[in-house]
Amino acid sequence: MSRTLIVTAVTAEADAVCAGLMGSWSSGRTRTPVGPGSLVSPEWDRQLLTTSTLGPYVGRRRGPVTVLAAGTGGPAAAAGTAVALSVASAAGQPFSLVVAMGIGGGFRGWAEIGDIVLADRIVAADLGAESGLDEEPPAPPIGRISEMDRNLGFHSNGAPAPRGGLAHSSNPAGSFLSLEDLGLGSSTVVPDPDLVHRMGTVLDVTGRRIVTGSVISVSTVTGTERRATALTERLDPVAESMEGYAVGVAARAFGVPVVEIRTISNTVGRRDRSGWNLPVALASLRTAAAALVTHPDGLVTAAPVATANDVSTTIPAGHPGARGHHGNSGHHGTGEH
Repeated sequence: MSRTLIVTAVTAEADAVCAGLMGSWSSGRTRTPVGPGSLVSPEWDRQLLTTSTLGPYVGRRRGPVTVLAAGTGGPAAAAGTAVALSVASAAGQPFSLVVAMGIGGGFRGWAEIGDIVLADRIVAADLGAESGLDEEPPAPPIGRISEMDRNLGFHSNGAPAPRGGLAHSSNPAGSFLSLEDLGLGSSTVVPDPDLVHRMGTVLDVTGRRIVTGSVISVSTVTGTERRATALTERLDPVAESMEGYAVGVAARAFGVPVVEIRTISNTVGRRDRSGWNLPVALASLRTAAAALVTHPDGLVTAAPVATANDVSTTIPAGHPGARGHHGNSGHHGTGEH
């Protein structure tokens, strides 16, 4: 049975994920859902939700799945993910998959409140450098000008800066240079396409609308229509979060596959908390987590039912398991940007 690390930012997100993982108790082994009302929890749901110590962090474990609230923003997410992967590996129970999971903002025309977003590209939207034309700096305060200075064209605090002095720049106004443009590395983490395809099939059973495309990671949550438009023009994202790229970089450093799943709480644009719907987003997050452990292609490998002729073997929780199933998905995609 392979082990999965689910990384959220805050406790509320982790609570929703854990609630989904626990699901409704069932003594049966049937895990073939045909719709959102048919999700049946796997047998290990009989276990109690236990704590899992990962260095200075405390996660919550349910069978082979560990949930960690690492903190808000990229630095906290990267640190928590890296520590968890390192501790688990040192203990001989390495994680074989990392899932960045939580709520986020949806871009207008792509993802709406309550939708589930699956990232096929995870992009650090504001990691790089600004370039191009700048607004003209304000003129310095002008003191008393002598008649001689006036005749010579000088101000009392020196000659004024020429207007339009930055017009020689070859970059367009407001252009952004990514890490790739600067030759400093990659600002994009691309999840394995087969993994994204399989997760899309798994999430389909929730009955929620599934949107697949680029999810951007930002250090500052977008709060204006101007910035939302600029991000759309540059990256054509479907959703915005704060931690996905950092989680992806940490997972990539350990050679562990990563995927990002977000549920939408608000529309990206002018910051208006009255238009946010956190309960709906958290409910979708819980539903998504339930699908991850109940679908046959999800995070838990179904154990065969023993018969009289079988030799009963217990598979430890940390035992690596290979998965070879990939579902079909008809979700939206943004392609390469």
